[in-house]
Amino acid sequence: MNLSSMDSGEQQPTLAQLDTWCEQALSSPVPGQREEAERRLRYYFPTFSETPSETSGVHGFGSGQEQVMAVFPAIKGPADAASWMAMFLRQSSQVFSLSYIVRRLRVLVLNHLAVMSNDQKTDLRNALVATIQEKFLELPAFLVDDTARALALVMMFTWFDLPESAGVVDTVLEMASASDKHQILALQMLRAFVEEFNKELPHRFISRQRRVVVTFRDKQLKSIFQHSLAAMRSAIGRLSDVDRGRDQAMILSQALLVQRDCLGFDFIGLAPDESSDDAVAIQIPSTWKDIIQTDDFLDPYFDGYKHCSPPVSSQFIEVLVMIASIRRSFYMESVRVAFVKRMCSGIIEILANGIGLDDVENYHHMHRLLARFRCIHTLIEIEDLPVYRELLAAVATFSLTGLTLYEWSPNSIAPLLTFWSKVASTHDLRDNVNAEIAGDLIASTLPQIIREYLRAMILATMRVVAGETLADNPLENVDALLDSMALVANIARSSYESCAPVILEIFREMAGKYQALLNSGQAGDEAVVVIESQLAWPVYAVAQCISARQPYKSLPEDDRLDAEMFATGLELDRLVQQRIQSSISAPPPEALELAFLQMYQGFRASYIGEQNYKTTAVYAKLSSFVGLKDSSSVLELVLQKVLFNFRTWPSQSHVIQRSLLLFHDMSIGYVSVRQVAKLETVKLLLANHSSDQFQFLRSIDEYKQRSQYYSGLARILFTGDAPPSQFSEFMQPWTQTIDRLTGLSDAQLAQEPVRAELIRILRDLRGFLSAVSSKANYVLFFDWISAGRMTLVHRCLQIDADPRVQVAALKFLAEFVYNRTQRLNFDVTSANGILIFREASAAIWEYGNFILKSTLPVRDVYKDRYKGVAVCFNVLMRLITGKYVAIGVMPLYGDSALERAYGMVLELLKKLPVSDVIAYPKLGKATMSMLEALLAKNNVDLVGLDEMSYEQIMRLCVEAFDHAETSVSSHACSVIDSVLTSAIEGTDSGKHANVVRLVRDRPDIVKYLLRTTLNIVLFEDRPNDWSFSRPLFCLIVLDGDFALQHTSQIVQYQPDERREELVKALKDLFSAADFVLTTSNRDSFTQALTHYRREVTSKNLILMVPTNQTLGAAVDIMANDAGKGAGAEGSGNGEVKDSEEGAMAD
Repeated sequence: MNLSSMDSGEQQPTLAQLDTWCEQALSSPVPGQREEAERRLRYYFPTFSETPSETSGVHGFGSGQEQVMAVFPAIKGPADAASWMAMFLRQSSQVFSLSYIVRRLRVLVLNHLAVMSNDQKTDLRNALVATIQEKFLELPAFLVDDTARALALVMMFTWFDLPESAGVVDTVLEMASASDKHQILALQMLRAFVEEFNKELPHRFISRQRRVVVTFRDKQLKSIFQHSLAAMRSAIGRLSDVDRGRDQAMILSQALLVQRDCLGFDFIGLAPDESSDDAVAIQIPSTWKDIIQTDDFLDPYFDGYKHCSPPVSSQFIEVLVMIASIRRSFYMESVRVAFVKRMCSGIIEILANGIGLDDVENYHHMHRLLARFRCIHTLIEIEDLPVYRELLAAVATFSLTGLTLYEWSPNSIAPLLTFWSKVASTHDLRDNVNAEIAGDLIASTLPQIIREYLRAMILATMRVVAGETLADNPLENVDALLDSMALVANIARSSYESCAPVILEIFREMAGKYQALLNSGQAGDEAVVVIESQLAWPVYAVAQCISARQPYKSLPEDDRLDAEMFATGLELDRLVQQRIQSSISAPPPEALELAFLQMYQGFRASYIGEQNYKTTAVYAKLSSFVGLKDSSSVLELVLQKVLFNFRTWPSQSHVIQRSLLLFHDMSIGYVSVRQVAKLETVKLLLANHSSDQFQFLRSIDEYKQRSQYYSGLARILFTGDAPPSQFSEFMQPWTQTIDRLTGLSDAQLAQEPVRAELIRILRDLRGFLSAVSSKANYVLFFDWISAGRMTLVHRCLQIDADPRVQVAALKFLAEFVYNRTQRLNFDVTSANGILIFREASAAIWEYGNFILKSTLPVRDVYKDRYKGVAVCFNVLMRLITGKYVAIGVMPLYGDSALERAYGMVLELLKKLPVSDVIAYPKLGKATMSMLEALLAKNNVDLVGLDEMSYEQIMRLCVEAFDHAETSVSSHACSVIDSVLTSAIEGTDSGKHANVVRLVRDRPDIVKYLLRTTLNIVLFEDRPNDWSFSRPLFCLIVLDGDFALQHTSQIVQYQPDERREELVKALKDLFSAADFVLTTSNRDSFTQALTHYRREVTSKNLILMVPTNQTLGAAVDIMANDAGKGAGAEGSGNGEVKDSEEGAMAD
């Protein structure tokens, strides 16, 4: 490869070498070879966007030099790199090379196009256009698309600087007339332009991008849509040309894709989620009316659909879906009527003749068209015209047939139900006999839709469960099932008198077959499971219909129908429960049990909610059917169902999870929990809560289930003014268990069955305690466990054979010390807070000693070590932040609990590898949260930091800057800020002597923190700049000279075109406040940093990573303000700052 315009003393790589490296970087299976190829390519094709830590590795605290990236000597800046990349694109013909370079070029353009001159930008843009024009015949479509997207990015960032950039679209439109191949290329490029302009760029580019996108939308998008429309019409007329038919089909396909993207453009700047529902209206601007509001606008779409084969035909329907989604207000009333009539006639013709509907894509998109068309257009304009009745009749016939084709196109059912749900939502019972608006047709169709849907689902389920098909079981996707059933319920509720009997008819028919099968005495397991799976559908239908009840619209007749359906469901549930206890070995399908739970939950929400609706009609009917006279009797039945599931289903099943959720819902709510607390079944459960009959309580692996169960029991137990005797009775099983376990020897506690029992009871206590929210109730628990039972928790920490026991004990302790809802705010005369702190301190010390001294092999470092350490950190954090014990006075009366806890935590921190803060996110989060509380300004003197601890904590904080959770990096900033603030304040006041000494003696740490924080603020765009501004201010106060020196070095490596504005922005930042530690100065600096971020974003002042080829003349940022700002004030704290750097290595 010859770069004649770029002289360098180093030998240039050949084209073959670069091609080889690109192929290795993208396809080599050998990691070392791939990394080496990427390293070489970064050297020859730099993007100047890698962060400093990526370029030269991690530097020690003692390094004060800026990290510099090595690049090819011929490349002096982004313009040279862009020119070389463009030249390589023109010369190389390898797919791997072109793909790699286009991606690198995109990064370069995104970050550093602004530093190039207008001529350089023009050259780059023209080079990309030329590359596409010269190579489009030999390149795969994805490379043409990628290159066109890079070109679109150049156009976007030069739109206002270079008027010719907007003209690229016109150039592409002119190119389209050269030949059919050029037309295809033009449409590909236009599609890439539209998609790229519509794609959201990183946050720092949003305001600039939006201005360009608005201009592109107003001036170019319409012409692109018009061109694609003309290309489509022209190609439709030439489809019969034998010689050009294939190219015309390609033109049609590309034109339709362009139209789809144009119609899907973000016209109003909200960037909606692409996964949003189909009912979102497209906000096309009014300036497009001359294109769309024409008499023949829809004709080519329907004609093209009829004359094309898939996949082009499905693209026609897909664009029609988009057109049907255009906002209703876009059309004048007369035009809207004509549009709706033409759309209806086109749909009727397709449905009546079955045109193209034998293709699954066409079939599915037709369902989407119906749903979207009815969601956007109410069709009120034509409901008194014959075409409305014709449309509904055609769709009804199509629907009743389509519902039977679930296995062929399962995703098409939901749009179909959406269409009829929308029709039903505007249909009134009084319209049933009004033939002029098709009321009679709707009234007769809705029950048929429900019947055919349920029968289709029942048949599909039978085929799947019986193994007759490999299709997915529709019962497995519960979320989709409930969504579909909600639509069915909406349809049914609109005409309940005619639809509810249909559901009951199918329900009773299936239930009758089920009972006959059980009574026959010859029921095989498979046959029973099949019919039980089928029964889930009518049960779900009943559940959703009851859930969809709206009190202000529901009539007494509707409530009676609900009661009848609910009673039918109860009878079936009783039959299933009897079958479970029979000789049939196969368990019933989970889907049926989940449907029953959904039914109970729906009835409870609709008829026994917090609002106390007047529902006498439903209970009168229920009483006659199943003897349930009021809400209490129904709740009793629901709770018995939940307990039955607890006894019969294994812990891993979804039935247990759903039953626990129902139990949880019954235990919350002011009215609900009081109703439940009065039930006889609940009283019996409170007295036998640890029953071994509940299978999920036998497992030690399902903590969340145990917690949910016992937290619900705790809420019920403490409802109202429960006497202490009731609490004592509830705790009696645990009392007996703990007393028995406490009497065992250490060797006996370490045995496997006993360890499992320990884990269970610790998790149960933790779940119970998590629901205790008042101080009075917490004191009851505290008094109970303080009566010699806390000893068992400490003994659990000594069981080194099973980390699970230790972690369970620590997690219980973390809940025990947690001042949730201020429940631990004891009276001033109470010693409970100190006692709790002592217990927790002893536990931390015991577990810490085990970790530090253990010689046992580690199989999983997180489960065996870090999980417990993280919980210890959480315990200490909750102790400190709970503020229910005056820990500051503990050293005064010789209490060693504080010193032991703090000392052990510091020892654990010293042994913690820095990189593991990122490798194990939960550990990193716990560590930073604890350090934030531990080193708070009012607590730092109690910690007793030594130099090694100080160094390790600062390293951990710097590592946490890159944690996946933003909150963790904010905690790390707070830790640094607290320590440095204490050091600065202590220098003047004489306080915090230990922290002052540590900071003064280790200036290398200050420089390291300052350099790292400045690099983040200057090179990166973080969402928590405010958090970084706090420690950065303190660091500049401590060493303002180094801050200016480091910043000047960074500026020195920036291009000349960017320096002036960058120096001005940095000068404003460093001059915004006097660097003396006061609240007002802090706030001023934070505001200045926000202003700096806004300034560099608006001017696209993205900093380049320093390279060995971009060093410029020295820069003095504060040249004109030598006596103000960081340069003057930064040395004002000489007692803390030291000019000598430490020699600390990594």
